[in-house]
Amino acid sequence: MENKGISIMPLHYGHPPEYLYKRMVKLGGIISDIIIKNYDTGFFIKKLSDPFWFHSFSLAIGFDWNSSGTTTATLGALKEYANKNDDIRIIGGKGRHLNDIKNEFNEVINNGNIDEKTVNRIKTDAKLMAKTDEKFLQDNFDLYMQFIIMDYNGNYSIINQGMNKNYGLARRYHWIKNNKNFLNDGRNGISGYENNGIMDLSTSKSEDNKRDIIDVIKDNPLKYSKQKSLDNYMENLPVLNLNYKIDWNQMRDLYEYNPDNFNELLNVKGLKKSTVRSLSYIAELIYGDKPSFTDPVKYSFCLGGKDGVPKPVNKYDYDKTIEFYDEILKGNQYYGAISKRLSKMSYELSNKN
Repeated sequence: MENKGISIMPLHYGHPPEYLYKRMVKLGGIISDIIIKNYDTGFFIKKLSDPFWFHSFSLAIGFDWNSSGTTTATLGALKEYANKNDDIRIIGGKGRHLNDIKNEFNEVINNGNIDEKTVNRIKTDAKLMAKTDEKFLQDNFDLYMQFIIMDYNGNYSIINQGMNKNYGLARRYHWIKNNKNFLNDGRNGISGYENNGIMDLSTSKSEDNKRDIIDVIKDNPLKYSKQKSLDNYMENLPVLNLNYKIDWNQMRDLYEYNPDNFNELLNVKGLKKSTVRSLSYIAELIYGDKPSFTDPVKYSFCLGGKDGVPKPVNKYDYDKTIEFYDEILKGNQYYGAISKRLSKMSYELSNKN
């Protein structure tokens, strides 16, 4: 198992309004289905393990640009959509959903789409990953949420989230299945929000310390050596820190461009400039290259955010975007070709700026 990255966000409370959540279910589901249709379930699951892509996706479908609630809202919406279909299953959540994980795994086994041995392996890994993030990585963030995204081929991604009420922050940990031992080099390294008193026993660089701990348990407490801080283990793990102020005027100058209308778009009824822009951002999420997602905040301009930052949710554009991408999901090659061209345009303009 490998930890693909970390997101750090201000801790917010509340829920998305019903009008927005229903649209998040539809659009988020359509985007996931198009990605799965063009690539495969494993590709989509890997996308979700990337904290930068995940946050871009969340902002594009209308949630707060830096809220801790983006995890619950985005994955909750995907779960509601995906579990009515046959490609992937999403298990878990927070609160009662966290307590229902065992029953949800049993439902997957009873459905007969995947063998019990594979499900039990994923279930065991999910428990161990939660323990790793909660107990072996002591960074003062207490886990309160876990989502398991899996397909019927044994691919899975796990997203854990912890909170620290004293800091007013949440931290999201993204895991993806691979063949590594996640207690020994499975984690690429981690950056602590504060250095003092933080310990990470989920890396092979802590081998001496782990041996000392066993010695303490068995024999001599004088052999125990102090654990170093997380920054001693930082290597190349990407960290998305959203606990900062944004110059929204500058962001508008950089990202709120008006793509040129293609001749083909003239035949699509009811498209405004803002609708074309939202179609372009969604297209980039589906077909775009990874460098495009290094600054997820720009995707908040796609359809707006629930608290009106950087702009209120545009219901008209939202519904038109759902209609457009639903046509692609139904096999409309005409719309599909337009979407791929929009993706290329969005990517080129983003890098030009």
